[in-house]
Amino acid sequence: MGCYGAHRGAMNRRFLLLFLCVFWTACGGARVPMAPVESPHFEAVSKELRLGGTVYTYVDIDGDAERAADFVLSLLRDLPELFSEHGTSRLSATAVARILGLHDVKAVGLSSYEDGELYQNRSFIHHAGVRQGLLRLFGGDPTELGILEIAPPEADFVWEQQLDVGALVDIVRDLGSLGLGMSPEELDDALREPVLGLGVSLGQLVEGLQATAGLVLEVHEDRELSIPGEGFAFPHTEFLFRIDGLSALADAIVERAASDPLLRSTQTPDWIIVSPAIRLPPPWNAYEPSFAKEVATGRIYAASSPAFLKRCVGTVEGITTTAEFVRAFAHLPREGNGLAYLTPTMTRAMHGLLDQIAGVNGSSIPVKLARFFLPDAGSPVAWVAESRPNGLLFASHTSSSHKSTLLTFGAAALLPGIAVVGASWLGGGAEQEEPPFVPPF
Repeated sequence: MGCYGAHRGAMNRRFLLLFLCVFWTACGGARVPMAPVESPHFEAVSKELRLGGTVYTYVDIDGDAERAADFVLSLLRDLPELFSEHGTSRLSATAVARILGLHDVKAVGLSSYEDGELYQNRSFIHHAGVRQGLLRLFGGDPTELGILEIAPPEADFVWEQQLDVGALVDIVRDLGSLGLGMSPEELDDALREPVLGLGVSLGQLVEGLQATAGLVLEVHEDRELSIPGEGFAFPHTEFLFRIDGLSALADAIVERAASDPLLRSTQTPDWIIVSPAIRLPPPWNAYEPSFAKEVATGRIYAASSPAFLKRCVGTVEGITTTAEFVRAFAHLPREGNGLAYLTPTMTRAMHGLLDQIAGVNGSSIPVKLARFFLPDAGSPVAWVAESRPNGLLFASHTSSSHKSTLLTFGAAALLPGIAVVGASWLGGGAEQEEPPFVPPF
């Protein structure tokens, strides 16, 4: 009995030890080691990322915006054509950073992890306070991504983005008041210019404009259109572009069409459609480009043909029901401020066009750069931008991870140093009066 009691006591002690180990691990005993002093913005960024995958990067940039702006200004001052008279004397890094809205950006983070043959990527720009400057361009609160409702299942490219165009006008005006770029007076003159002779000014269209633009493309790989005399062909592509907030432009186009013999317009209770009155010459006769205004909403549509417009706006079961879309958008937000979706057909077509350009003009640096940044041919791409109260989230599902992003930034950062070393070597190693300027970030 004593042996049994001793054995049972030992088992109880081992069980207690095992329980304590599990409890210690679950409560954080096996956590990733943390810095003794944590960055004040780490938690806000890290909760938007995914730790443990291929890439995890956090950078605290609080206060670096002014230093970066000072470095850029030191370069721009060598380009006097960018400045109005006495402009450089009024410029300061702090003022530029505030106008661009970068002074409130506190930290950024990147993460990637493998998901089958693709990567789930997330980027987060953390800011304090209300978004200003460039950060306003992404629009306001996230909403349903409405372009998906009119993208048919056969679509190969879908894009939508909220745009605060008024924010861009404000930035140009504020920079101009400091002497950088167009002066406020020159900007006002440009905004008073009529658009395409339609009797509506640019300022009437864009000042204070908050709009949502969208694009749908449908690529037909089995139907090529050749450009005469160019030796260049591209797949026949149906298109639909949509933008809201420009009803004044829509009314001006409709009014112009009523008196233009080269245009014809048709009107129903729901639509006003403007199309060419004549057939286009080959190979463009494959299209019947049309402009349309939706009466109820004032939205503008530009389409490759009235038939494609009708097919899109009449979509019932759209692209979101396809297996490719479901796979591409797995784990991505369905609400946001912007999205992009490319099917394998679209990425193949993009690489095919680059192959033709390289065949005609040679493999130039722009072609090589374009190929580097393009997703793999035959691979889908999904991307969503979402505004958060404390930052901007960019999530994507692509064939490459953020590792390539970091390598690109690293290569770009090395270029100035390589140029300095190369210049010194070509110059015979002559002494420099002062060391090359290194950006303070």
